[in-house]
Amino acid sequence: MIGRALALGLGFGLAVAIVDSGFAGIGAIERRFGTGAQAAFTQAALEIALALVLALVASPLLRVRARSALTTFAFLAVLALAWLGLGKLAELDAPIGEKMVFGPPAGALVLCLLGLGLARLRRWLPWALGGALFVAAALGPTAYIEATSAAPAPAAALPPAREGAPDVVLIVLDTVRAGSLGAYGYRRATSSEIERLAREGVLFADATSPSTWSLPSHASLFTGRYPSSHGAHGESVALDDRYPTLAQVLAARGYETFCFTSNAWISDGLGLTRGFGWQDATWREGGAGRNFSFIYRLLDRMGVLGGDKGGAKVAEHFAQWRAARDRDARPSFVFLNFIEAHFPYHQLPSEYLHAFTDEPGSELRDVSMALMGQQFGGPGTDSPLVDSMARDMYDGGVFYSDVLLGRIVEAIRARGALDDTILVVMADHGEILGEKGGFYGHGPSLYQQVISVPLVIRYPPAVPAGVTVETPVSTLGVFATILDLAGIEAPPTLQVGSLLPLVRGSAASPGPVLSERMKATALAGEEMDLGDPQMRGDVRYRALRSGDWKLVETSEGEHFLYDLAGDPGERHDLASERPRELARMRSELETARLALELPELDADLASKAMPELDSETQERLRELGYVE
Repeated sequence: MIGRALALGLGFGLAVAIVDSGFAGIGAIERRFGTGAQAAFTQAALEIALALVLALVASPLLRVRARSALTTFAFLAVLALAWLGLGKLAELDAPIGEKMVFGPPAGALVLCLLGLGLARLRRWLPWALGGALFVAAALGPTAYIEATSAAPAPAAALPPAREGAPDVVLIVLDTVRAGSLGAYGYRRATSSEIERLAREGVLFADATSPSTWSLPSHASLFTGRYPSSHGAHGESVALDDRYPTLAQVLAARGYETFCFTSNAWISDGLGLTRGFGWQDATWREGGAGRNFSFIYRLLDRMGVLGGDKGGAKVAEHFAQWRAARDRDARPSFVFLNFIEAHFPYHQLPSEYLHAFTDEPGSELRDVSMALMGQQFGGPGTDSPLVDSMARDMYDGGVFYSDVLLGRIVEAIRARGALDDTILVVMADHGEILGEKGGFYGHGPSLYQQVISVPLVIRYPPAVPAGVTVETPVSTLGVFATILDLAGIEAPPTLQVGSLLPLVRGSAASPGPVLSERMKATALAGEEMDLGDPQMRGDVRYRALRSGDWKLVETSEGEHFLYDLAGDPGERHDLASERPRELARMRSELETARLALELPELDADLASKAMPELDSETQERLRELGYVE
């Protein structure tokens, strides 16, 4: 009886793994990235283990000998119902969560029944086919993405670097908003390392991200172009390959290039890692996205998951790399991303989860997962403590990100290289923490909580200590600024120039301060309906900063105007009250759009090809060695 139960449990677990890997594979192909085989096999092992436990519990049902086929079906149906019940217990409360709950047990039951039919022909046949299906589901998406991706250019020998060329370290603290850092006036001690770096370098007090979530923001950072211009904005996901990336430009000047991240959006299939000679594989372990999986949500609910989103490994891998690097090695460009402040907020080591709260971990987890579901169209939570608990957890994530930043800085300092390194610390976007209609998260809007981000640059040979730049800037200018500090000519494709003149007292703007959000996707708020005209999934948005004024326009022809000096929370739309100011801002935005050749917000981006680079730009790129 037990042997038969374990055999059926093993089959059911394998069937669930096939269905889950299949669903994940479809998503990976659509997004053009996935965690890969290692994560798939680990998840399958956990699912099979759970199925075996359920089978042992249900094994007494197999004592019934009459009508064995019916008994077997009933046993499998009980396993499916038990799986469904556990799925509901750990459900992500969002439209996509319902699919994740019902699909695997229903699909597994069907596969098991088909397997029992095949077993009548050959006992080994369902096991062989099941194993083959799982392997195909686990390995197929990665193989497909590699087969359909443009072949990378052969790695050319790096040219000699300029004598004395500085190392460059660019660190993105994912989802960290400026308003939650002490350097920007926050009351809590969340960011002692950033504050120290700001005292030793320059702090940009009013930095704006070009977009609201990881893919478009990083693509803009790496290309120096706004989202509607580079193509990786959500409605499409592949980065336009005509624009040289920061890593490519530095490699063409003799730099070795390295990427350390647990954020899966920064991956080969989307083109964002173009130009990096080596990439850390931490993101393939699925730490940042494991709460999308039922089995991990269940373990999380049981209190046995623990850990972080991969940041500790990223920091450890960097420290090991830095310690092993020869002192006379050629200059390096290193990019790092720490995603610890990102939802789910509770996925932190205990000392950081409870850094600002004494609430039980189980209650923090429930609020955190409810708010994660809200990001994907779920109702959120009506817990009376949601405001304080969400902020406490988020601040813990910011604190942990700052600690990990400190480990990177210490690893560089330990080698005596800190003062000779161009160090840039910033965020790709921020986070709304209930300020707008009770929403928690990012993606759907261009409110300041999402696009106002930290930016600190430390490089003693060229950046004076303790400087604060008050002029509004776009983080799009980081590309040109790094090249300026390194003494490298910038490519002509950049849409915002170097920020260094502002550090030296210039009043001239290096380029327009814009932000864009294209229509949302399933992983960026597509299902959201918050009743806010500036937080709609099926609408595109573009914002312009001009001094203290901010204009937001939509693809529906709407305009919203704010005076951030008197209304930093954007509670009072002045579009109807200040028609002359509205007209001025609209004119400025249209002038900037035309100058940058950005498409109109209601343009058909699916069929509209990107504007061709003019012959002069192409020739200059060839002269600089960035294109063939």
